[in-house]
This record gives sequence, C-alpha cells and structure tokens, in this order.
Amino acid sequence: MKRRSYKLLIFCLFFILGGFLNINYVSAASANIEITTDNSQVAVGDTVLVYINISSDSMFGDIEANLIYDEDTLEYKSSVSFITGSSGFLKIADINISEGADNRKYALEFQALKVGKTNIEFSGPVMIYDYESELPMSVFFDSIELEVKAAHTASDNAFLSSLKTSPTSISPDFDKNLFEYSTNVDYDVNRLVVEAIPEDDKATIRVEGNDFLEEGENKVIVSVIAEAGNIIEYTIDVMKEIAPEEGAYTSPITPDKKHGSFEVVRVEGELFAIYGGKYKVMELPADVKIPTGYIKTKIIISGVSIPVLASEQLDNEFLLIYAENELGEAGLYSFDKEEKTMQRYRTILDPITEQIDEIDEELMNSKQYRSKLNIAAIIIALLSALCAVFVILSIRLFMKLKGYGED
Repeated sequence: MKRRSYKLLIFCLFFILGGFLNINYVSAASANIEITTDNSQVAVGDTVLVYINISSDSMFGDIEANLIYDEDTLEYKSSVSFITGSSGFLKIADINISEGADNRKYALEFQALKVGKTNIEFSGPVMIYDYESELPMSVFFDSIELEVKAAHTASDNAFLSSLKTSPTSISPDFDKNLFEYSTNVDYDVNRLVVEAIPEDDKATIRVEGNDFLEEGENKVIVSVIAEAGNIIEYTIDVMKEIAPEEGAYTSPITPDKKHGSFEVVRVEGELFAIYGGKYKVMELPADVKIPTGYIKTKIIISGVSIPVLASEQLDNEFLLIYAENELGEAGLYSFDKEEKTMQRYRTILDPITEQIDEIDEELMNSKQYRSKLNIAAIIIALLSALCAVFVILSIRLFMKLKGYGED
C-alpha cells in the first residue's frame, strides 16, 4: 500500500513538472539576430553597409534595441526614421507594427573616418515582442568587427622632425632615427612639457606616461601615428630627483669622487657647490645684470638641479653660477662642464668697446673743461667790473674829501 502511494506521488510530481515545462516552452518564443556586412575591411573614406537580420520561429512585432560603435572610426550616415542617434550610439525603435513577420532586415550605412578597428554590437537588452501575445521573446544576437585601413594614397611617414622637452632638455641631441632619450628633473617637477613635431602634417601625436612623474625612473612614450596607421615610438627615460628629507645630510660634506672634483649637494633646502671649499649656490639677484649673450636656465649636477646662466646658443662648454663663498662674498663663477672646474668670473670687455668708452669719456671731460672755462671767464668779467666801479667810487670820494668841486 505504501509502495503504491509512493509511486502515485512520484507520478503526480512528474506530471505537474512536465506540464510546467511544457507551458514555458510554449510561451517562451525566441528570435535570433545576426549582424553582417558586405566587407569587413574598408579604407578611409569608403561607405560600408551593415545589415541587421532578425529571424524567429514565430511571428514578432515591435523591436527596441541600442547599438554602439566607435565614433572616431565610423560615422553613421543613414536617415531611417526609427533609427536615431549618432556619436557612437544608435537607438532602434521599430514599434507600432501593424503586421507581424517571422523575419526582418535593416540596412545601416556608415562612412569610414580613420584607420582603426571597431565592434558594432548591441548594448543592453534587445526587446523583440511576440506579435500575438505581445510578450518579450528570448533573443540571441551577435556582433561584428570592422577594420578600417588607410587609403591607398595615405602617407606611412611616422617620424618626428623635432622633439624638445622643458624644463630640462633630452640627451643625446634629437635624431629622428634614434628612439631612446633621457633627461633628469628636479624633485618638484610633476610633468615635462613635451614639444613633438611630426614630419608629416597628417600624422598624429600621442604622449603617455608624462602625468604625475614619480621619484626615480619614469618612461615617457611619444607615439607618432602615420596617416596609414603605422606607429613609431620615441621613449624618454626621465629620472626624477628624490625629495630631500630633513637631516638627511651631515657636516662636513665630503665630495663624491664618482662625480670628479666638483659636486653639488642640498643641505636643509639650500644648494652648495663643493670645489676646493663650499659655495652656496643662489638665484641671480634682480640687481645683478645678466652678462651679454647669456640666459637663465637650470642644469642637473650630481643629480641636483641648480640655477645657472648659459650661452644663448646652448653649445658653450662654460656656464655661470651665482654663488657665495665661505667668506660671505657673492658673485658669478664660471663652471667648465667638461673638466668640472670653477673659478671667479671676470667680464672681458671688447677692446673696440673700451676704446669707444675712453673716447666718450675724453669728449665728456673736454666738454666739462670748456664749461668750467666759460664760468671762470664770466666770474673774472664780473669781478673786473666790480673793481672798476670800486675804483671810480674811491676817486670820487677822495676828491670830495679834498674839497675839489664838481669840476
């Protein structure tokens, strides 16, 4: 009896479950969407047609979906009323259908803008409604990848014609066929100013790794993308100075022999040059005239950035450093970049300029002498006139005292 009841219970459960599954199967109609194109590889400027093919095992009506693509690579050109949008996003809203169908096809027209690859695919749920019940159908869909290649006339020149950085310059000097460079920056420099000019005006520049430079080693990559799509990368190895810590240096300061007989160190926020003594390196005061032919800049010595005056041609082996010696005397010092030596700077005047200055001084002295002579002559004349008047008055007084008449 118990066995018969058990079998009956199992039969009822299978019957109910089978009916439930059967109801779901009947009500859950499905549709399939396939995205195709006549040519998956096109050239810049070409027009490409993308087809959306919808098929179902039952009649369907309204369709709602969102389509995305790369707006930099493709531009949507079609003007179908129920497909709206642009800039990489399209909305399909084919609704209020008066007659159902088991298949439907849409054609979307795009224009290829630039070299690259892009996927055309659905974003979010795709809603296809059963025509009879108006219930959502199960939808299966795919995507398609389009590759845009360069036009046959596109340039493949991806070289740079110039590469400069600031506040420090790259080493070695730029050569378009040399792809590795280096530079050092102070600890307070967070990014380089990169000036990269391509040989071909139609090439584009992309700079990576230049934001938020970290202490130590950094890599800044300058990519040149030719019109044809090929890429050349120029790498700049940037060494950023480590910020000083309070008490990091102790006195006395011993030069590091690996830098030769000249070294620059930072002590409690101040810069010192060590060369046969200790010289405090300072910014050039406003009241000190910059020598002719020099400009303000900075240079890295012993891993430390210091202010200097450099030749305007930037090819001079000598720099000028404004420093104060241990006696408190400040002035300009000439620094030899090759031999790492430093000595007091003395301005050498042009002989022609000196001669002109001497002539000017002589002329000035001559004018002053003549002016003094004129003043002396006027004074002598006035004194002479006063003497004559005094003599006449004296004679008249004498004659009056002696009793001489007016005659």
